[in-house]
Amino acid sequence: MADMRLRSPRVALRPLRAEDAEWLVVLLGDDRDAVLGMSHVPWPCTPAAAREWIARRTQPGATTLAITRVGDGAFLGTIGFGGLREMPSVGYWIGRRFRNQGYATEALQIVITHVRGLGAKGLQAETFPENPASARVLAKCGFRKRGVVRRNHPARGGLVPVCIHILHFATQDAESNAGGVGGCRAQ
Repeated sequence: MADMRLRSPRVALRPLRAEDAEWLVVLLGDDRDAVLGMSHVPWPCTPAAAREWIARRTQPGATTLAITRVGDGAFLGTIGFGGLREMPSVGYWIGRRFRNQGYATEALQIVITHVRGLGAKGLQAETFPENPASARVLAKCGFRKRGVVRRNHPARGGLVPVCIHILHFATQDAESNAGGVGGCRAQ
C-alpha cells in the first residue's frame, strides 16, 4: 500500500502512520461534535486514544489512509475502507478547519475510483442522523440512502440509529452514461 499513488489535484492519500496520532489530537482534541460523529474514536481524543485508534486501523488487511493537501502536505483527516470485498464499507472525517472546502468529496472520489479498480461492485457507508454534512458528501458522490438501522456504539450509549448509504457502481455507470450523477459533483 505504501506505493499507492492516490491523488487528485488538491488531495493526496497515503497510508496512515503511528506518528499521525499527534494530528488526530490537534484536529479532534477539542471537537466533541466531530468525535461523536465517528463510530469508534473515544471522547476525549487523547494521544493514547489516537494511538490506539491508529493501531487498530493499520493492522494487516486494514486500509486507512491519511488525507493530505497537495502542495503543503497538511494533514486534513482520514478515510478508510474494508469489509466485504464485493461491497466494502467506507468511512472518513475531516478536521474542522478544513471542512466545507471539498476535501472529503475529493478523497471519497479517489477511494471510489480505487475500490472500483479492485473489482468491487460498490461501496456502503453509515452516518449518524445528526451528521447531515457527511450524508451530503456521500450524496454528491452518488450514494443513495437506503434506510436506518440500529448499531451498537458503546461510546455513544449503546444501540443508536445509523443511516445506511449504498453506491452501486453499475448504477453509477448507467447514470454517468445518461448524463446523471456519475461520480462526485463539484462543491
